[in-house]
Amino acid sequence: MIKLIFYFVALQVILLIPIFYLSRKFLIKKFGSKNIKIRSILATFLIPTLLTILMIGICYAIVNPILRSKEFNSNDWIQNVDSRYRMINDLKDNEILQGKTKEDIIQLLGMEYTMDCWTKNTICYICPDPDNYGILDHYEFVIFLNKENIVERVENINR
Repeated sequence: MIKLIFYFVALQVILLIPIFYLSRKFLIKKFGSKNIKIRSILATFLIPTLLTILMIGICYAIVNPILRSKEFNSNDWIQNVDSRYRMINDLKDNEILQGKTKEDIIQLLGMEYTMDCWTKNTICYICPDPDNYGILDHYEFVIFLNKENIVERVENINR
């Protein structure tokens, strides 16, 4: 994500120079040469602000969801804990675990879990987000089981 922000900043710097001169030319054409200094100063501060807002919007609304999603793979889930946060939406949305027993879940998701973490009959898997550097920033993938130890529902909880 940090690399992506760097690319957007570089793109913004490249775009600022031509956009500044084009907007200055537009202002001169539209309003004439009077108060061109004030309009140039306004363009100098307004254009970077608008470009920054545009880039942040593109980053978080379009690019971020694409980069943060991955199809569930049992081997990758077990071996690479850092990639779990990318797979939890696929697990939840596609109802991969619906109707499975506790033993099936442990076989599919591995032994690295906490039992009765939220309420009785729940299984929790920690899904750290490698982009967040705080120890407390992570997802918990909580699986709620019924009395027969069959999956009732699943939730992604951001802690």
